[in-house]
Amino acid sequence: MTGRTRHTGPTGRHHEDERPSGGRRLPDDLDGAAGPSALLARLMGGVPPRRLAPALLAVIMAGFVAQSMVDICIGISGSLRLTGLMVDFLLIAGLQVVHCLPCAAGLRRRFGHWTLALQAALAFAPLYLAHWNTGAMMGFAGASVLLVLAGRDAWIGYGVFLLVLAPTGPVLGMPAAGSVYLVVANLLSSLVLYGITRLVELVDRLYEARSAMAAMAVERERQRFARDLHDLLGYSLSTITVKCELTSALVRVRPEQALSELTDVLAISRQALADVRTVARGYREMSLLTEIESARGVLAAGGIRAQVDVSAPAPSGEANTVLATVLRESVTNLLRHSKAEVCRIEFTTEGPNLRLLVANDGVHTERIGTRERGTGLANLADRIAGVGGLLEVGTIEGTDWFRLAVQVPAQY
Repeated sequence: MTGRTRHTGPTGRHHEDERPSGGRRLPDDLDGAAGPSALLARLMGGVPPRRLAPALLAVIMAGFVAQSMVDICIGISGSLRLTGLMVDFLLIAGLQVVHCLPCAAGLRRRFGHWTLALQAALAFAPLYLAHWNTGAMMGFAGASVLLVLAGRDAWIGYGVFLLVLAPTGPVLGMPAAGSVYLVVANLLSSLVLYGITRLVELVDRLYEARSAMAAMAVERERQRFARDLHDLLGYSLSTITVKCELTSALVRVRPEQALSELTDVLAISRQALADVRTVARGYREMSLLTEIESARGVLAAGGIRAQVDVSAPAPSGEANTVLATVLRESVTNLLRHSKAEVCRIEFTTEGPNLRLLVANDGVHTERIGTRERGTGLANLADRIAGVGGLLEVGTIEGTDWFRLAVQVPAQY
């Protein structure tokens, strides 16, 4: 189901704004203001601290380097060869840091292919040119192939790495068992380094996502607070203004009635204060039938004749609050922007939907359909789209009447 906002101009033409609807509701823990928090809790459950993953990668890399150095110290004689291999190992490990850490992503994008080629040369050149065993350091080059290259190229490059790695044992004159051990050790080191590096990236992205979702939750709460303040206080303050104007006119000629109006103003002010506290707590449930009775009294106080027709059963749930909010906003805009003499309010059923109509004869000065003048209509459209409803706003062609009609599913 798609929520639509239809605006009808004086010409009678229509245009519709498509909005994502709430036809299917999200699970309770992912819906509303608590949604991002619940989703974050699921995403971050069991995720290691942000600094732990890079530390784990560094420990594993250092372990492979230390293992290779121990192997060459045991199996290689001669200070020149020993020093040359250690320098080679340190260079390979340094390039691996560039290929692994998230902070070096920009460097990899610019020079990744060159650093990969250099690392592969450092890993295999001593083997094939001088028959020096570089141990598990060849696995570093295999991991870098998967990390630097993308998509199919990465796995093609890894296949080339395996072809180059396979004859290392015979080149070194090792027996069959030693050759298999060397190949397997480098395969494992390459896959372990690749997997741990991807883990570091995943953890980093999860923490970035947490920051983004926290900012989104703050913005969503800010919008909710602004919308609810507008919808609730706009009505109350408009009513207070109307009653104060009436009281000012009655204070000399009908002081008893003026006192009664002041009593109403006090009650409305107290309700407005309660509404502000409710908004701050994050939840507000309203009743359409209660708002209809309130609107009848406010319109009467403003000298506007109210024609009310209620033939549908009282709505429930979110539809009740949405329809009550629509009525409040309609009456608020009527009091602010129109000089209507008659206001008609109808609440009926239309198939499986509930239909609320608010119309008045103050079209000449009506501004409710001008979206640039305020946020009221946009707030209503967002609310109605959230329950899969339809909003129609505009003038009735050939008359001086302005109408706002809403349909929402009765079972929402």
